[in-house]
Amino acid sequence: MKRLFKKKEGLVRGVPSAVFLSALIHFILLSVAGGLIVFSVIKRPEKVFVPPPPAERPKTPLIKPRVKMKKNVKPGATRRIVSKQTLGMPDMQLPAIEGMGQGLGGGVGGFELMPDAGDMSIFGGAKSMAIGNDFEGTFYSAAYDRLKKKTNVDEEGFKTIVRRFIDSGWNPTAFAPYYRAPQKLYTTQIFVPTISSEFGPSYFGIPAGPDFDPYLWCAHYKGKIARKDGGRYRFWGFADDILLVRVNGKLVLNASYEEFRNELTAWERQPEDYKYNIGPAQVAVGLWFDLEPGVPVDMEILIGEIPGGQFCAYLLVQKEGEYYPKNREGMPVLPVFKTAEIPEAVKDKIKYDLIDGEGDLDSDLMFNVH
Repeated sequence: MKRLFKKKEGLVRGVPSAVFLSALIHFILLSVAGGLIVFSVIKRPEKVFVPPPPAERPKTPLIKPRVKMKKNVKPGATRRIVSKQTLGMPDMQLPAIEGMGQGLGGGVGGFELMPDAGDMSIFGGAKSMAIGNDFEGTFYSAAYDRLKKKTNVDEEGFKTIVRRFIDSGWNPTAFAPYYRAPQKLYTTQIFVPTISSEFGPSYFGIPAGPDFDPYLWCAHYKGKIARKDGGRYRFWGFADDILLVRVNGKLVLNASYEEFRNELTAWERQPEDYKYNIGPAQVAVGLWFDLEPGVPVDMEILIGEIPGGQFCAYLLVQKEGEYYPKNREGMPVLPVFKTAEIPEAVKDKIKYDLIDGEGDLDSDLMFNVH
């Protein structure tokens, strides 16, 4: 029994050293080989981005588009647009839009830009400040012909031309043989305190100087007036030298200088004439005229200068039954005739030469159509 136990113990402990060493060497080799295989699979080389070579493309030169634009194209007539009544909404009226089609020359996107009030004169501006309510003024000079050459027209000849204009129903063809300024002016009031007569031509684009004599000239204004509530009215005024007003085809005021008044047209003196002073002389009073509620009527005004020197044209309006405060001479301080609010810049120009109490520039009375 004892011998057998010993023999069995000899079999475990008696493994040959060469076999054990060989097994150890193989184990080490297998471990190293396995590690190399694992690391070779897991560890990958980093990718480096290499941009492709630039592609060659043919260069095409840019061409700026050109648009052929027409110049001095006058817009067609426009209509006043009135919206239909909608439940829960009040009636709204859109005024007629004029001045379309001028492009960037006169506005943006075909619409006229509003003029700067600072560019407006007491005779008006090159563009309207109140489209549809303005009076368009045209300037004529009988001292020059259509080619701007000197004529032989004198004061008597000029008064004959004005009478021909009046007798023809205010037809401007009476001035056709004479010089007409290319610039028209647009105004919403007629009120010119005493100034030098050369300002008339200059405001219509004719430079003052030795090349143009500031006499024997006139300006014809045409427009429409209306009052929502209607009413009965009359004009007061004075001019040095010409101021004539026609409403709905009828002469309602001749406030020309007294020396020329009856030489231009037959005029019946009114009871209130020559009672009050305005400007350098006495005010004339016109005939009453009626306006139906909301109904526009034509109105024309002619102002002018005969011998040169100084010029003025005051046009005031009175509503029947209305009370007006009085100035220091007892004359009612009447509203200045206007069809829209007068811009502050224009008021300042008027007030510079205006005597206090000769007219109300801030009255709410306006004869606007739109």
